Amino acid sequence: MKPGLMYDNPFEYVWSLIVDVTIFMIKSVYFFFETVILTCLPIRFRKLKDVSGQTVLITGGGGGVGKFLALNFARLKCKVVIWDVNRDAITATSDALKDEGYECFAYVVDISDKLQVYEVAKKVRREIGKVDILINNAGIVTCRPLLELPDKAIEATYGVNILSHYWTSKAFLPEMISDKCGHIVTVSSVTGLLGTYACTDYSATKFACVGFHESLFSELRAHGHDYIGMTLVCPYYINSGMFAGVKPRLLPMLEPKYVADKIVESVLKNEVNCTLPATVRLFLPLKCLLPAKTCWELMMRIMKGPQSMALYKGRGKAQTG
Repeated sequence: MKPGLMYDNPFEYVWSLIVDVTIFMIKSVYFFFETVILTCLPIRFRKLKDVSGQTVLITGGGGGVGKFLALNFARLKCKVVIWDVNRDAITATSDALKDEGYECFAYVVDISDKLQVYEVAKKVRREIGKVDILINNAGIVTCRPLLELPDKAIEATYGVNILSHYWTSKAFLPEMISDKCGHIVTVSSVTGLLGTYACTDYSATKFACVGFHESLFSELRAHGHDYIGMTLVCPYYINSGMFAGVKPRLLPMLEPKYVADKIVESVLKNEVNCTLPATVRLFLPLKCLLPAKTCWELMMRIMKGPQSMALYKGRGKAQTG
């Protein structure tokens, strides 16, 4: 046997590999048909998670997707907690919930500041209780080519879009594990699956979100914490003002309410991946299968990604929520 492999004994190596491959094949067939059946089965016939009475915390809850997430979970009889750096925005979301007769717990938090996150997390536990569902939704974008990006903008994008996921998860995951109940939603983006023009900072942080989700998912499963749900959300451009001015060629922007509805649906179904629209997943393998030059022609000539992003007239920094 070559040094460095898991098994030193050749017989043990071959036998264990045969057993594991056999089990893998059997489970793969089962999981394949399970996925096909569940995909075709209308949601009204699916067994959904009961989240009533649970506490859901939404970062970037001041507007856009975050606002609709807050309303959706409130309608499911959840305790809703929203975090946002914009006081006016969280007031507007709180008022929207109160208009429908729901209570909303709002906190002004700069989630890029880990000490502030940890401090407010303690406050939430004291005033409300443990968090059952954590939705890392907040994000900002600058949308400039690399050489035009201010260093502070890059640091801010990383602080909000990915580093904050570490702080919030470390703050609330331990209680989820001790109570054997919880769910973490990581809001990434299609730009976290395919690099995008003028988004070297934004796209890189969204790629990092994908890696964060997949690594944490493997950690939780490896340690037997299967009761913690993990959902990765990768939406296409959202019409929330974040990418104002951008005009995609092939697919229209998604509406915030639609994205929020799909995120809630994925949580209730305990889905691991939620790509919006789902058809985008069909094109992702092309990135690995086609020659790099062909991929560029597809992006430049067919999708016209750079040309559409060049039309950006956004606010420079905007919450994804």
